[in-house]
Amino acid sequence: MPLEYFDKIESTNDFVREHLSDYASNFHGVYSFQQTKGKGVNDHKWVSEPGKNIALTFCLTDSSITNNFLSFWVAIMVCRFIKKQAKTDATIKWPNDILINKKKVSGILIEKSGNTFIIGIGINVLQKEFPGIPHASSLSCFSSQKFELVELVNDLIHEFKTNFHILNDSFFLLNTYNYHLFGKGKVMAFKINESIINGIISKVDNDGLLQVEVENMGTKKFRIKEIEFLY
Repeated sequence: MPLEYFDKIESTNDFVREHLSDYASNFHGVYSFQQTKGKGVNDHKWVSEPGKNIALTFCLTDSSITNNFLSFWVAIMVCRFIKKQAKTDATIKWPNDILINKKKVSGILIEKSGNTFIIGIGINVLQKEFPGIPHASSLSCFSSQKFELVELVNDLIHEFKTNFHILNDSFFLLNTYNYHLFGKGKVMAFKINESIINGIISKVDNDGLLQVEVENMGTKKFRIKEIEFLY
């Protein structure tokens, strides 16, 4: 089954999860350019202007896949794809937002149902204005390239299929993820336990934890929700 297109959908991830028996095999899923109830990590909303951006969800069913390295793989694939398409630099903000010039252009949400991973990807492509969301942007805000949404979806899923074998190379994934890591080696402000503290990101480890040299506290490891980037 190829990817299925919907003119309008509430959430591609929710739809696939609710109809999992129809999509629970590698690279099957749905996409739309009008998602009305998109969501991100930690129940954050993904707001998208109709007809301007990509909402894509596909499945992977493979017992050998581990959560952390799957997350690394997806983030790397999307980051490299965006760099190639927009012809500009992009970085991965831990755990899996893709930034251009500190602005979020793509978000990733990975869920699991039974033995199936449900991989949701949102990419802002043609939208120019993001009222009330100062850290959001799109590919067209940073590139003079002419983007066709259907072509981008086809090219992106092709990149995933072509590079599926990389999922077995944990050394490559960890090192490549850290190579693209936003803020690595730079002094940044973070919110930790309601306090604003300076720190330097060292790396993300095998367990997907963010390792930060925190001012006056030494090296600390953080899970999602335990630390907030201030930039």
